[in-house]
Amino acid sequence: MYIVFKPAALLLAFVLNALLLTAQNNSETDSLKVVFNKTSNAAEQAKLLSDLCWAYLPVSIDSAIHYGQQAVVVASRISNPGLEAQARNDYGTALLLKGNLDAAIAELSTGMTIRKSLKDSSGTASIQLKLGNCYYKAGKLDSAMLHFTSALAYFEKENKVFESAQVQGNIGALYFTMGNYSKAIDYQTKSAGLLESLNRTYELSNTLVNIGNTYLKTKDTSNGLIYYRKAQDIAGSSKNIYAQSAALNNLSNISIGKKDFDEAIRLAEQSIELRKSMGLDGELASARATLAIAYNATGSFKPALEQLKLALPVAAAGGLSEQLISIYLQTAIAYGGLQQADSMQYYLGLHEAEKNRFTENEMLKASAELETRYQSAQKDAALEKSKASLRFRNLALGGVSVLLLLAIIIALLYFKQQKLKAGAQEMARLNDQRMQISRELHDNIGSYLTFIKASVEQANEGSTPSVPLQDIRQLTDETIAELRKTVWLMNNPDVSLSAFNSKLIDYYKKITQVKVLPVTGNPDLVLGNQIATHLFRMIQEGVTNALKHASASLVTVQLVAENGLLKASISDSGTGMDTSNDSMGAGLRNLRERVKELNGTLEIHSEKGNGTRLTIELPLIRSFA
Repeated sequence: MYIVFKPAALLLAFVLNALLLTAQNNSETDSLKVVFNKTSNAAEQAKLLSDLCWAYLPVSIDSAIHYGQQAVVVASRISNPGLEAQARNDYGTALLLKGNLDAAIAELSTGMTIRKSLKDSSGTASIQLKLGNCYYKAGKLDSAMLHFTSALAYFEKENKVFESAQVQGNIGALYFTMGNYSKAIDYQTKSAGLLESLNRTYELSNTLVNIGNTYLKTKDTSNGLIYYRKAQDIAGSSKNIYAQSAALNNLSNISIGKKDFDEAIRLAEQSIELRKSMGLDGELASARATLAIAYNATGSFKPALEQLKLALPVAAAGGLSEQLISIYLQTAIAYGGLQQADSMQYYLGLHEAEKNRFTENEMLKASAELETRYQSAQKDAALEKSKASLRFRNLALGGVSVLLLLAIIIALLYFKQQKLKAGAQEMARLNDQRMQISRELHDNIGSYLTFIKASVEQANEGSTPSVPLQDIRQLTDETIAELRKTVWLMNNPDVSLSAFNSKLIDYYKKITQVKVLPVTGNPDLVLGNQIATHLFRMIQEGVTNALKHASASLVTVQLVAENGLLKASISDSGTGMDTSNDSMGAGLRNLRERVKELNGTLEIHSEKGNGTRLTIELPLIRSFA
């Protein structure tokens, strides 16, 4: 049986409430073209091109982009700020629906700058709504919330009920992504009530999809089904293809969960056809991934691969990391089912690498937010408790990401061991490597996360953490440094000695007592992943012992590669130790065990008061050509 993973991204239709105000028909676009062909006035042409862009949004995204781009060119050439702002608004909206987020943000931001200079508050709020959607899809939730709340303040002040309903629905989607489902349902229900009272069925269907998503996330499948089916009906009658295809895709995911794979395939295929008709590339890739999961579950591996090959370049171009993680895994499963071991291993590697990148990005984001909030807390002590709570929450999320990484690694090991009996020796090697990685994460990051978790629990209980925030921040930085180094080793199965030495220099650059010398001998000698990891830990152990126990003012690390051997020496100017004493500390015992695992030797030369020199010698045999 194949393990089916369903990332949350597949169950969450990205919300684009009210980007499409009303469904246009072909007669309107035709009439606009007729008028355009009859005028030679540049300003009128720019306006008509912008109108064509907007009219094509519910019909053909590619056509909308074509006319929107022309509108921007014409409006910019005649130096008409009002027309240019409108053209960039419409063009940016089309790019957003297409999934070109960076380009959409650039166009909309320029349009907003122009509207602010014109003191056009209404136009500014309208663009803020769309920018909020861009940042939401890009996973930048803080920026999305800033733009949504700014737009909502204006709309409520001006009593614009329809626009307020749109923003409330999007804020509900943000709370959904943050995991606050009660607030998500609260905002989404308010939005749905306002839209229903205004008979805005087109936008209402989007909000109903979101409510279904939220109920499904809380495992209330019955309510989720109710809202998806209601959304599907209303979207069909109002010609909201975006919401209709989202409802169908999510219903397909529910069917996968219920193991009704034939129904899942039928629904996903319908969603794909709708999204193809509008050119919704990003959403189309999501539907193809859903269909591939259903195909894999039924053993239809070739059709699954066909869908995944179409979805992969779109997800990669859009930088959709969570979607890529799922696509890589499903591709590996399909190749495994077809007994193509090399391809399966390749995509499993891509899956793990993308998961690592996603986890590291989340940790770095958490660190940046910690730093910003810490500085603010220094200036305003009265807000410290609330800021600390948010700070620890983000850090905890980073810890959860690391734990999820470990869970995925274990699941992949199980899958590979079951499906590739013919390659038992290769699988055993991979198992050893994964266990080594697990040990690295557990030994060097697990203790940090345990401490941080305890601090988070104190903050959540309303009490002040027992350890100063400065110390916790420093520990967070150390945790991230450890994670970066571990991820680097994981992503580099073969590392040259010169690259390894550079990594050592970078690692110790902030510790003035430690000096890492250049490599002598053959700097192109290759270190396998296992040797590189062990060697890094052994040097780390030796340096730590010298600084901590020998009170050394200088520790020198030297790597020498010659005659197929690698020698690593760690010399210090510390107090020395009695080598005739058979007893050893835990650090030296661990060091000897690592040397033994690599069939190497360890020599210790030391005298009381004259420092210590550790010499590690390892057998190595190959180098880069």
